[in-house]
Amino acid sequence: MNLVKVTTGLYWLEIPEKDLYLMCGCPMDSIKHLENKNIIHRVDRDDCYMETGPNAILLSDLAVQNGYFCNLAEFPILHMMYKQGMALPGHPGNKGQSPWLIGTEDQVESQKNYIFRGNYGLASRDELRDSGCTEDELDVMWNLKMKFNFNTILEPSELIDTTVIDKEEVELRPDVYLKRTGLNCYTLRYNGETAEIDLNLKPEELYEPPYTLDSRKLDREYFSIIHVGEGNGWDNNRPCMGSILCYQGKIYLIDAGPNIEYSLNAMGLSVNNVEGIFHTHIHDDHFAGLTYLIMADHKIKYYATSSVMATAKKKLSALMGQDESMFDNVFHPVELNCGSWNDIAGLEVRPLFSPHPVETSVFYFRVMGADGYKSYAHLADVISDRVLKNYISEKPDQGISKEFYDKVWQDYREYADIKKIDVGGGLIHGDAADFKDDPSELVILSHLDRALVNEEKEIGSNVEFGTQHVLISSNQNYSMIQASSILSSYFPETSESDQQMLLNGGTLREFTAGTIIAKDSTKMDHVFLILSGKVDYIFSETGTYHEMTAGSTVGLMNGLWDEPIRGTYRASAHVEALVITKEVFLRFLNKYNELENLKKASRRIFDLRCSHLFGSRISNTNLVKLAQRAGTVNFLPGDVIPGGWSRDLYLIKKGELEIRMKGKTIGSLGKWDSWGGYPVYPIWKDLDIEAVVSGNRAAEFYRISYEVLKDIPVVQWKLYQLWSCWGARC
Repeated sequence: MNLVKVTTGLYWLEIPEKDLYLMCGCPMDSIKHLENKNIIHRVDRDDCYMETGPNAILLSDLAVQNGYFCNLAEFPILHMMYKQGMALPGHPGNKGQSPWLIGTEDQVESQKNYIFRGNYGLASRDELRDSGCTEDELDVMWNLKMKFNFNTILEPSELIDTTVIDKEEVELRPDVYLKRTGLNCYTLRYNGETAEIDLNLKPEELYEPPYTLDSRKLDREYFSIIHVGEGNGWDNNRPCMGSILCYQGKIYLIDAGPNIEYSLNAMGLSVNNVEGIFHTHIHDDHFAGLTYLIMADHKIKYYATSSVMATAKKKLSALMGQDESMFDNVFHPVELNCGSWNDIAGLEVRPLFSPHPVETSVFYFRVMGADGYKSYAHLADVISDRVLKNYISEKPDQGISKEFYDKVWQDYREYADIKKIDVGGGLIHGDAADFKDDPSELVILSHLDRALVNEEKEIGSNVEFGTQHVLISSNQNYSMIQASSILSSYFPETSESDQQMLLNGGTLREFTAGTIIAKDSTKMDHVFLILSGKVDYIFSETGTYHEMTAGSTVGLMNGLWDEPIRGTYRASAHVEALVITKEVFLRFLNKYNELENLKKASRRIFDLRCSHLFGSRISNTNLVKLAQRAGTVNFLPGDVIPGGWSRDLYLIKKGELEIRMKGKTIGSLGKWDSWGGYPVYPIWKDLDIEAVVSGNRAAEFYRISYEVLKDIPVVQWKLYQLWSCWGARC
């Protein structure tokens, strides 16, 4: 028996004589981490391609730790099925076993449903019809789905073997036993040996990306494309295929694969800089990053066709164990008409259907410039000509028509100034040779886990991470435009001319990652308005650590009181900030009597910042709104917080709470902890659970209504994490 730590939160345990290869923990990009440790490697066989790898996964008891999903098992399961051959008829890796999930009942059930959606997307004619498909479209899409899935849709229980583990020891293989000894803690014993497995992260530990990226600076242009992913789900050296589209200085993603946060940080961006995402389909190498985008302090616009949007709602809700309605709580969905040009304030986008096992669109984008339209095409995921041609049938219920085949290839080969194409090969991806005569000005070949071969190099190019292609350059300073927008939302009652005075009195400055912007106990002569990047706030006195993003300020609140700052501010990704002298800022505030308003709110803003819930990734605009609308309430020892699992949120300013379930104490809460807010993610709301003021002192709370919280996704996300932990305890 051999137990190896692969990376943070991921372990490998193998007992070869029992054919047990157990991956313990399943954060995103787990397979790439196993490749880095050479645990996964190719097996030389003349008759077929085959890789080694896990045949079972031990899931985390917790859905989320330290803000990030713990269990994303889709690609490890796909690896078992296709790279190891478990699902391939006649393959030597097919020994009659299915991929195997082991864990608590709720996590096993959640993963089964999420993997089912990742495998099939919409899984019935009725679901396709409900997503908006016409009857003619439905027949074609269903025929294709049957072709891709060998004419059957398996139930989740048929796709995956599962073992639920709770209090009793479980026999995994003959004489191999696994016991759950505590939250996220397991003991495996075999042949007189034991191995202790602890999947808990330490308070400040985070899951790690499997590759390193060099920092790059993004220039905001009128219309440009930044390439932030050229790999696929197996490439352990590069992010998965994806792009950033910059239009009029605003940032849009095209797909969001695993570790999209790391890619954005390398470009000097954070989640709060993202305006929207155009989504092609829900396979995890294009979908997993949605779990990061819900951490923004505004609802990111989600652009997709109706069928892709329907699959995204089903998959994300399955992963989170929530109703599909939660999707609208954390994103701003915008449905795109497939086959038509959709106008988004001058950015035109045309999604086109692409044959794939799940509902998929390719995108063509165009923007009018001085010399006419400039265009970019993003073709992920496409199918090869060889495979699609085999699906042509004269029988309407058994394949596709020649006319449909011709339409797909007409769409794929349409001209664009820049075209990025999936050429991953196999049964469900594209082939570079099919685009040998593509008329586009620049063809980029993507979605690979290898280098281009010579024949492919004659057809298209490859690009490095962070390469930016400018289609229409800008003659405006979009950083100053963004600063103006932030100030307008921060001080909506002030005149535009005075806001311009404030902007004109400022200076744009950049700070590379690792630079200290302001040290603890320093008296600030300037206010820093963060425009992009990330700043870590470290307050050692209370052990507070927070992540500050676009819209946050450094030095403003302390400057109001002429006090030194409390804590150190450090750039953790390339930062751009507008720096304004304190005197100029104070003159501006005094003119509109905003100084007293901010002083009144500053105490509450500082208190809110001290909490986990309102510390990181929340702009000053939202903090001011929260501070202004937060009421204070007091309760005596023994009082029960009204409403059980309360609709309103209670943030503890003084005192303590004891949490009881069916009269039994299951935990406690102290200063800056919170209780309530359940309607944001209504999980476990029906449990017989209550919060009681403990000790012999009265307790004081900030009470914030659900109506204030519901439009701030990152707060909803943090509440989900808190209640997930309580649910695991219950």
